[in-house]
Amino acid sequence: MTDSLLVRNGTILTMDPAQPEVEAFGVTGERIVAVGNRGLVEDTLPRGFRSVDLAGRCAIPGFNEAHNHMISYGLTLEHIDASFPAVTSIRDIVSAVRERAANTPNGRWIIGRGYDDNKLEERRHPTRQDLDQATAEHPVIIINGSGHLSAVNSLALQLAGVTRDAEDPVGGHFVRDEHGEATGVLHETAQEAVRALIPAPTVDEQVQALRRTNEAYIRAGITSSQDAGSDSADDLTSYQQAVEQGHLKLRTSMMIRENLLPHLVELGIEQGFGDHRLRVGPIKMFIDGSLIGRTAAVTQPFLDDPRPDNLGLMMMPKEQFEDYVMQAHAAGYQIAVHAIGDRGIDWVLDAYEKALVAMPRRDHRHRIEHCGICRPDILDRIQRLGVVPVSQPVFIIEYGDGFIRHLGPWRSQLTYPFRSFLERGIRLVFSSDCPVSDFAPLKSIQAAVTERTGSGQSYALEEAVTVEEALEMYTVAGAYATFEEDIKGQLKAGMLADVTILERDPRTVEPMALSELKVSATMIGGETVYEG
Repeated sequence: MTDSLLVRNGTILTMDPAQPEVEAFGVTGERIVAVGNRGLVEDTLPRGFRSVDLAGRCAIPGFNEAHNHMISYGLTLEHIDASFPAVTSIRDIVSAVRERAANTPNGRWIIGRGYDDNKLEERRHPTRQDLDQATAEHPVIIINGSGHLSAVNSLALQLAGVTRDAEDPVGGHFVRDEHGEATGVLHETAQEAVRALIPAPTVDEQVQALRRTNEAYIRAGITSSQDAGSDSADDLTSYQQAVEQGHLKLRTSMMIRENLLPHLVELGIEQGFGDHRLRVGPIKMFIDGSLIGRTAAVTQPFLDDPRPDNLGLMMMPKEQFEDYVMQAHAAGYQIAVHAIGDRGIDWVLDAYEKALVAMPRRDHRHRIEHCGICRPDILDRIQRLGVVPVSQPVFIIEYGDGFIRHLGPWRSQLTYPFRSFLERGIRLVFSSDCPVSDFAPLKSIQAAVTERTGSGQSYALEEAVTVEEALEMYTVAGAYATFEEDIKGQLKAGMLADVTILERDPRTVEPMALSELKVSATMIGGETVYEG
């Protein structure tokens, strides 16, 4: 078999403005060598090339998942699925825990993930009393869909030493009842006392988690992935071994948490170290929490919240955060900061501006991950500073009804404002934040195009984008976000042959049905890694 192939006989969307739609493209080895007229492309290929017949299907550049948690997702597949519609009430969660406990040795942890209190019948978080009904012999933790808060049972609190007198940690909160007793709901860093007791997965377990994630992602047409927070040597080892063992075919850029920055600097490792299969990406930090957990740092209190003065949480003092940003900037790294509330985003922009004034850098591409509530003045600052927002349109479908409930209609209009970003010439990037949300790019594209919540409620219709714009933000912009636009994101000569083949041209699909569009095949470096 030759290592050259011709792809033809269908719709081919290159995402290259100079040649947006072509008849065919040719591949030799891992690279695209020619695009355009079929005859001309054939002439560039060596004799004996293989022909790939699209049979009327649509080929696009492979989807680039710009913000997700690959190891976490693979591990959660072994946990209780507490997401909607797998569970619709706290009773369902208790039943699922009870069933798992019946088949788990006493003393072992029971873990669940994915609930959203806005979608539970009770419209509240599970408490320790709820979870105690399921088992008193196993410590239990049920992680909110955001990952930014959890509900635990009494045994878990006891093992963690969380008593009535326990003080809230910096960046966290132990929710208490009217008598001052912990309810079992842990916000942000308050989770650490419990999570530290859960046995850490081994490297081999993480490698297998990456294998499961790889298999799921390629079925969705994803060819590149940006891990959003490797914070240990075991994480880095797991990625390397997954590649070496052939379990991880996705091209992966690892965002490195700030705790590892001194080690990278000491070793002389710069961003981009590695190759186009596995590389070191930006330095990743957190500054606030989540919208669905009402822990994002906002300038106006959340609505319909047990605490009427709830302005969310900051993960560290501003001076400490700005120092971290300055260190990473001085080391030459791109920086990616999780910030969702407008108060959190203000802090990030303040820190970026301070660093850029002290040490100007023309093409820094510092990022804001999520970049949720964006007032007009925030949008203007993002544009002026050249910051790259990395957004998750799928949140609108999965959590939009809750956003409207807790932000109100006016602030919801400012949350994930896609059209406003584009009108200012800001380079917007799309992603999923899996396992917080569904990783399927076509679901995010549907959300960005329709601006409809999971219940069908209109969200911010004037912020909708076109299918073509959404595709660009999941391909070209994803490559731009990690300085890789010279090797992927488009189907043109010289680019890596990473291709997603869809059953139909997405431009012809009814917008509310985009998430149902089938991925027929996925190629990475010219190799077909999935065929449905």
